[in-house]
Parts: sequence; C-alpha cells; structure tokens
Amino acid sequence: MRPMGKQRRISFLVVGLLGSQLLLMSLQARHPDTQQSMLRVWAVTAFAPFLSTVTRLFSGVRDVWHQVVDLHRLGQENDALREEVARLRWELHQYREAAKLAERLAGYARFQRALAGESVVARVIGRDVAAWFQTIVIDRGRRDGVRLNAAVVTPDGLVGRVVALGPFSAQVQLITDERSGAGAVIGVTEDSRAVGVLEGRSEALCTMRYVPGNVEVAEGEIVYTTGQDGIYPRGIPIGRVLSVSKRSALVSQEITVEPLASLGKLEEVIVLLNRPASVNWDTRVASGQ
Repeated sequence: MRPMGKQRRISFLVVGLLGSQLLLMSLQARHPDTQQSMLRVWAVTAFAPFLSTVTRLFSGVRDVWHQVVDLHRLGQENDALREEVARLRWELHQYREAAKLAERLAGYARFQRALAGESVVARVIGRDVAAWFQTIVIDRGRRDGVRLNAAVVTPDGLVGRVVALGPFSAQVQLITDERSGAGAVIGVTEDSRAVGVLEGRSEALCTMRYVPGNVEVAEGEIVYTTGQDGIYPRGIPIGRVLSVSKRSALVSQEITVEPLASLGKLEEVIVLLNRPASVNWDTRVASGQ
C-alpha cells in the first residue's frame, strides 16, 4: 500500500510541475494582436469593469466639483456686477441731479437779468418741521446784501419775505404762513376792482379777503401783488384762484388761492436785495423761451 501512495504523490507532483510550466509558458506568451503578455491581457480583462466604474465615479465627482467651483465663481462675479450696477446707477443719478441743478441755475440767471434791481440766488438749507410754522432757511444773509422784509421769489411766483437775518443765513416766512399777509389784486389791469389782502392758511394754500361781493372773480385767474403793503413790489404773481365763496354784494368774498411757486419743493430761491416799485414778470425767460 505504501508504494502506491508514494507513486500517487509523485504523480501529483509531476502534474503540478507540468501545470506550472504550462502556466508560465502561457504567461510568457504574447497576444497575437497587441503583442502584450497574456498575464497583462487577463489582468486588464478581469479588472476592466472595476476600473471603468471607478473612472466614471471619479469623473462624476470631478464634474460636480467643477460645477461647484464654477457656481461659486459665477456668484462672486454676479455680486461684483451688482455692485458695479449700483455704483453706475448712483453716478447716473448724481449726473442727472447735477444737470437739473445746472439747468435751474441757468434759468434763474436769465430770470435775474430780466428783473428790475439787484437780486441774489440762495439755496434752501432748512425747513421748519412744525406744521403751524411755514418757514425756510436760506444760505444767504447780511453779508450778501440781504435785508429784513426782502421779497423772496422763484421764476414761478412769490415765496415770501425775510423775517430773521444772520451774517450768512436768513429765515423766510412763506406766504402760506398764517401770520403772513400781502396786498393782492386779481389781474394786472390798473382799473381792476378785485383788490384785497392775501393771508396764509398753513395748508399749502392762501385766502384772499376783503374783495367786494359785487366783483366778479373766476376760478383760474391769477393773483398778483399790489405793491401797496410796503413789502412786496407790484406785479409779482402769487397764485391761482382755486375757489370762490360768493356772498351778497355788501359782504366781501372769501377766495382760496393756490400758490404758483412749489413751496413744498423749494431748492433754490431768489432774494430781491432792493425794493423796486414794480417788476416785469415773464416766466418764459427762466425756461429760455
């Protein structure tokens, strides 16, 4: 029995050696198409699916990462563009405001030349916040030739008068202040009978009183200064008749007047440094017509 077991072991060993030799020979063999070793061909074939999966995985991760980086970069560029657009809009706004100011000042200069007497353009630098006071503060004062009770106007019409004065600034009482008053006439003809007194109402409106009830007054007519109050020259437009409370012939009318000047939006005004008897008013001069 022992010789048989020994022969079997020898047989297995011989078979193993022959198999190993064949394996080595096959591994050393070259593929007829690629001329690469069969071991490499088998390895590539065996691992190809795994390598393909890993390649696709890393390719997908790389693409996602590139997209994240691109999105971050685009976000930064978008923020930079927003800031640039905001800056350009602000600059455009500043340029437009400067152009409007230059146009207004040019109109004021033309209007000044057409007015009788000396005048100075002033900028509005303050406004009374109390509802019952209708005043503004301007950046011209005594050193600029401004005096108390000097008339203040715009090319549209009367604004008010100087009631307080300093070296470099002045306070102006608007015609809508309840404490203000001015001689007024409806129309500019010498024989006009619609003469009265204009008072402020603190509602961005004025009231004209003491016009006789038998005098015809129509809505839309223009009210001017009479020059009889000792403050304002004659011929300055004040406002437009908004409504008329008609009474009997023996009772004076109450006329609501809307100022022509935009008192709530004043930015610049003209201060008359002296008091001529009358002014030649032409709003077309300010607009360059």
